[in-house]
Amino acid sequence: MKKHLMKKHLHKGIALLCSAAIAAGMLVGCSSGSSSAAAPGSSSSASASVSNSESGPLFSEPVTFSMLIPSHASWPFQDDWYVIDLVKEYTNVDFNITSVDTEGFSEKLNLTMASGELPDLIYLVGNAAVQQYGPQGAFINILDYIDQMPNFKAWYEENTQYALNFMSADGALYQFPEQGVDETNRRGWLYRADVFEELGLEAPTNKDEFYDVLVKLKEAYPNSYPLAFRSFAGALTQLNMIAPSWGTTFIDTGDNRFLGYDYDSGEWSFGPTSPEFKEMLEFYNKLYEEGLLLPNFLTIDTKGWQDVIANSDSFITIDYLSRIDFFNSSMRETDPDFTFAYMAPPAFGEKGVDKFAFSAKGVYGFVVSSQTKHLDEVLAYIDWMYSDEGRELLTWGRPDELYNEAADGTRTWKNFTAAADMKQNTGLETFGFYQLYNFDGELATFTEECRAATEEARNYDLAQQPILAYNEEEQEVVNTIGLNIQTFVNEQISKFMLGERSFDTWDAYVDEVNSLGLDKLKAIHESSYARVLAAQQG
Repeated sequence: MKKHLMKKHLHKGIALLCSAAIAAGMLVGCSSGSSSAAAPGSSSSASASVSNSESGPLFSEPVTFSMLIPSHASWPFQDDWYVIDLVKEYTNVDFNITSVDTEGFSEKLNLTMASGELPDLIYLVGNAAVQQYGPQGAFINILDYIDQMPNFKAWYEENTQYALNFMSADGALYQFPEQGVDETNRRGWLYRADVFEELGLEAPTNKDEFYDVLVKLKEAYPNSYPLAFRSFAGALTQLNMIAPSWGTTFIDTGDNRFLGYDYDSGEWSFGPTSPEFKEMLEFYNKLYEEGLLLPNFLTIDTKGWQDVIANSDSFITIDYLSRIDFFNSSMRETDPDFTFAYMAPPAFGEKGVDKFAFSAKGVYGFVVSSQTKHLDEVLAYIDWMYSDEGRELLTWGRPDELYNEAADGTRTWKNFTAAADMKQNTGLETFGFYQLYNFDGELATFTEECRAATEEARNYDLAQQPILAYNEEEQEVVNTIGLNIQTFVNEQISKFMLGERSFDTWDAYVDEVNSLGLDKLKAIHESSYARVLAAQQG
């Protein structure tokens, strides 16, 4: 196996104006398409050597990779994207791209895997397919080739703890860890700062202050429900983010975990049966009973929630930080004082902290087919994506072409005021065209209010909970005992919060959860994470 040593180069390309029309607002609906469809695993070049030129592209000869990627509904794939031409100029790489809308991607992936003919590269959102197909031999184990990827190796050595979240149960790393795009998932407490100022209220810092603020908002706006949650990915998702403020944790199947991990003690515990969790539920039940919490918080959809906030029927919520710009930009057309702002998380319980469960998380990245006939070239290309140059170009495009740069280094887009517009018109920062995602590119489309909120919110991050990978035996426990416990707990928590089950039965509820096999579920968390720790030490 030959080793590729890639020299960094800053290739100043000739300016090429993007001719795509600027889209107005977020695109809706799902899209699918295919560009230059070719047989999976095919390539136009049998071998291409890495360029030794300081000013030339990555490869001295053209090389073509087949690639399967998801197509995002808000910026569906286009085969004439700016980023495709950009990659070709700086690397000499062409693509045979098959793009499938995100809703249909899993089906397409499974069909592709069943065919036995895989493209060179597949970009995966999540790790379910990685865990399923990687141990079967479908993808290369990246760690076997790390020495021929100097940029990736340097990144991996600096970010090993983060990379362990991408490990499979067999100890292999099949997916190149993406880093940065998860910032788009960052959430936090948001509130109507203008209403608070109107009423002379301060942002609350603890449970008592939080309750007092809600009462005063209700007194000033009798028809309101001052606190609103939105039902996305399950209404109880909010509790996962809030629970640490009460000194506990909640189930997070997005991290493949049902228990919470304490890094200080090295112990796993089940939050929803803890005294702290009971205290949290009692508090929200009180708010519900007193009309301080939106009554349909378990079922309200996004549109309904938006209306509640816009109509000043609720004043405090949890959601994506980008909602600051979403509401302020639209509402200030009729109400110039309308101010949706970030609120630091209160420390609610005695054991709680003024922190927020880490919400800027995700598992994304390329896998490489074990069938590829162009392994060296594929690895060299991905290694370029982990380089400073690769990250810079795949965030901002050619130097000074799409952006302006101030004397202090601050950049702004010349033609884009919304991230969706920038992505749809250029393909920059879209699935399949990044590995290290520089969120500064997206932040450049935000207002100063939203950028400041993002910076502030990072100060309240807790350490990310481990993302676990289960072997076949452990997965069986998750699929049976784990899901049974999750379903039961969600049902009972809803009943406690709505007053349909008395807190006098809490001990009985704990016994009911334990009887479902909680000890077995805890054991597989311990065994799975033990492999992670062993991999870290290795």
